[in-house]
Amino acid sequence: MRSGSLIVIPFDFDLEQLNGLLWDREEEGHRLKSLIQFEHRFNVETGVQAIEALAIHQSIRDIPVLQEVAGRYRIDYVESVRTEFSRIYTLPGLVVVDTLKNRGFVSDIINRGLRNNVSQTIYLDTARMANDHRDQWERRFTDRAGRVNKGALYGDGVEQDSIFGPELDRSRTGSVGWHTNFFGSLYKVKVSPRGSVTLWSNPRMDTFLRFLRYEIIPYAVYLS
Repeated sequence: MRSGSLIVIPFDFDLEQLNGLLWDREEEGHRLKSLIQFEHRFNVETGVQAIEALAIHQSIRDIPVLQEVAGRYRIDYVESVRTEFSRIYTLPGLVVVDTLKNRGFVSDIINRGLRNNVSQTIYLDTARMANDHRDQWERRFTDRAGRVNKGALYGDGVEQDSIFGPELDRSRTGSVGWHTNFFGSLYKVKVSPRGSVTLWSNPRMDTFLRFLRYEIIPYAVYLS
C-alpha cells in the first residue's frame, strides 16, 4: 500500500533551499529544533527528479506520570520534548508527506524555517473526480437534504445504488474510492478533498509520484 498527503509549492521554487532547513525556536523554556535533510535523489520521469528527505520535528507534550503520595497514587502531567519524523518526497511544485497527521509540521518547518509561506495545503475536487471515475467502491457525502444528511456508501458501483445513487449528485462529495489502471492492472485508490491519497498497491515510488502528478494534481481547485 502507498499513501501520501500533498503540499504544493511554487513550481519554480529552488528545492535546494530545503536541504538542511532548520526551524530553531524556544517554547516554554525548551530549545526545540525541527529540520529537513535530504537522503537521496531519483528520477521520476525524463527531466523530473525527486528527492527523498527526512523531516524531524520537536514539540512540547504533556505526558502522564504516576505519582505516589502518602500511599495513594495519582496521575500528574509533566512537560516533555517529543520528537517525531516523517518521510517526505519533494519534486517541482509538490511535496508528498507520508501521512496526513505529519503534514502540518512538515508545512511549518518549510514556512517557518524559510520565514516565508512557500508551502500551501491543497484542496481536491472529489466531485469532479467522482464524475470522471465511475464504478466507485466508496463515496462519502454531506449536506444531503432530508433526515440522513451525511454518510458513506461502500460496495461495487455505489453511485448506481437505487436509493442513494441519485442523491449523491445532489450532495457534497467527500472522500471517493475508485479503481485506477494507471499501473497496468486495476487497483483501488481513495482520495480525500484535503489532499490525502491511498493506493491499494505498492508500486515503486517514482511510479507513484507520476500517478499523483498526472491523475490527482489536475483535480486541485484551490489552495489555502
